[in-house]
Amino acid sequence: MRWADYTLWQYKEVAMGAINPMMNADMISPAFWLVSGRELKVTLSNDSSHTPLLQTTDDCLGGRTFRSKVLSYGYGYPPDGCKGSCAVQYSGQYKSIEGFQQAGCSGEIQSANNIGFFCYMASKNFKSGALIMIGGGGYNCSLVDHGFNIEEVLYAHDFGGSALETPSESYALNLWVC
Repeated sequence: MRWADYTLWQYKEVAMGAINPMMNADMISPAFWLVSGRELKVTLSNDSSHTPLLQTTDDCLGGRTFRSKVLSYGYGYPPDGCKGSCAVQYSGQYKSIEGFQQAGCSGEIQSANNIGFFCYMASKNFKSGALIMIGGGGYNCSLVDHGFNIEEVLYAHDFGGSALETPSESYALNLWVC
């Protein structure tokens, strides 16, 4: 889902897309608002073993659904920062995946070993935001434009860090509640 469609998937309880983790397609499953858990993990659709690219390690969801976790932060961005974060561990092919390039960068907004929620940063000529930022953020970490649902001035993308990037056609990312 693109950032412009944020309210569609954020607030509505409607399944959309291909609800099969092995397909290369965007989707919102009823699990988004129905399944409670403690942790999140992200896997590749073309990995039948579901090896996590990242997995939270600090009771990130606290027994809630992913939707209630995100909604708990409200709508909008803080000035140059994130509204919340969770500790993560990276594994598998994460270094080669679009949007994970800053997973090793610790910045003034958060450390490399975190994902942040509702992250925002503005420089003199640029503004960027992410619903979920992967890794560190700040001037030495390409602002906050890496992760899920990226917004850069007038551009919005599903995943990654640049309006010039083209989404992968060989895999999709799966977000799991564990």
